Amino acid sequence: MKLLLKQTNLAHGGCAMTPIELYPDDVYNQRTIRQGHPPDWVNREGGNYDLVVLGGGPAGLTAATTAAVGGHRVAMTEQRLTGGTCVNFGCTPSKALIRSARAVHDASRGAEFGFRLDAPPRTDFSSVMDRVRRIRSMSSAGDAVEMAEQAGVEVYLGHTRFTAPNAVEVEGRTLRFRKAVIASGSDPVVPPIEGLKAGEYLTNETVFSLTELPARLVVIGTGPLGCELAQAFRRLGSEVDLVGRPRTLLPHDEPEVGELIRRRFEQEGIRLHLGFTAVRAGAGRLLVLGPDGTHELPYDALLLGTGRKANVQHLNLDAAGVHVARDGVQVDAYLCTSNPDIYAAGDATFPQKFTHVANATARLCVANALDGAHHPARELVIPHCTYTDPEVAEVGLTPRRARDEGVAIDAYRLDLTKVERAFIDGEEDGFGAIYTRSGSSEIAGATLVAAHAGEMISELTLAITNQMTLETLAHTIHCYPTQAEVFQRIALQAGPQRVAVAH
Repeated sequence: MKLLLKQTNLAHGGCAMTPIELYPDDVYNQRTIRQGHPPDWVNREGGNYDLVVLGGGPAGLTAATTAAVGGHRVAMTEQRLTGGTCVNFGCTPSKALIRSARAVHDASRGAEFGFRLDAPPRTDFSSVMDRVRRIRSMSSAGDAVEMAEQAGVEVYLGHTRFTAPNAVEVEGRTLRFRKAVIASGSDPVVPPIEGLKAGEYLTNETVFSLTELPARLVVIGTGPLGCELAQAFRRLGSEVDLVGRPRTLLPHDEPEVGELIRRRFEQEGIRLHLGFTAVRAGAGRLLVLGPDGTHELPYDALLLGTGRKANVQHLNLDAAGVHVARDGVQVDAYLCTSNPDIYAAGDATFPQKFTHVANATARLCVANALDGAHHPARELVIPHCTYTDPEVAEVGLTPRRARDEGVAIDAYRLDLTKVERAFIDGEEDGFGAIYTRSGSSEIAGATLVAAHAGEMISELTLAITNQMTLETLAHTIHCYPTQAEVFQRIALQAGPQRVAVAH
């Protein structure tokens, strides 16, 4: 299998300007490369900067452009493609793939809505992937090198390493800084499985290079990536086995959520192997060990969805006096590292590895480092969404988090079967829940499982950020009929729906 992203190390101590190749070599990938890593790019000679940002993904671009708009002289470095994982190997291509898969699934449900196809819908996987690459190239235009330069950011492409507490080197150019932000992102975690060889498995960085649909796909990992792509490939026509050590899907969300998604996956024909550990891989076979012994799963493609780790090992952080913890760069409450002139944002330091977190922490770094602010990261109210069908979104203090913190909360819940728009749309498989601290009506958290939960959770994020109460939400007029009414209905019925959750 040809890799999606190819990098070649040359001079400058083993690392030189990195040629980037995306597979297949079509017009869309060529456009993505021209935008994110122009082949004819020539770096400046270096110099002195108010801020140097290491990394051109969501965190890096946000930090760099925010500082540049604020009147600071800013340099941003990137070894691979600007836009980072999100645009090139994560959010954009995965959601494009998921949308195609959902279209196929919706077409197969025609009888529920009063129409029938002459035959079951057939997937043209080549066209699906053409669309994925086209959309990626459109999205990457907004994060292109040219766009950063137009915003006042001086871009350097190539491998970056610290050479002193206030200096980095990029391909032989020295950049001295008053402040710096490490925003180098993260890489896929490859678990220690006997026989697993590079190039013989897929990750989020290579799966979008596929041009043929795998007849048999085995996915390792029951978190967001594994669940999203397992469902998408099943809907597109692959036979899918999903393997994970936890005994539930989406183990970091509420148990009820994992059980609901499990039922949906089994209905759609995904074979689940929960509580199983991958032991050995090779020759199109994965050996897994579980409660009832070992099983051998045949595959044409093996996809790893086993998490991500901070990409900081090549930055020579010792030279800058920056300490590294198990989960990435070690920072204080204000995102400052052990070097008072260096901050860190996004996946390089934060446990919640989401694009919106990268953007928020990057803005926080700039405010604290350059603008004299003193804002702690703990004040951020961070929602997250897993884009299965139905989608799963959570924000704030949920029962699982409340138990971990020893906090008593009250829960208010409503099934989507009680929301007209949900059953009108045939999307009643889900629920909404709002949480308050015990004895209080101030909204502290929420869980939502719904077809478009990611679009709807922001209302509760806003409520938590602004310390709104259930009474305020109850008096907020919602359009009828919409699925977002679930939140207002929960608030209106808060009295009789009240359920104490023990800590």
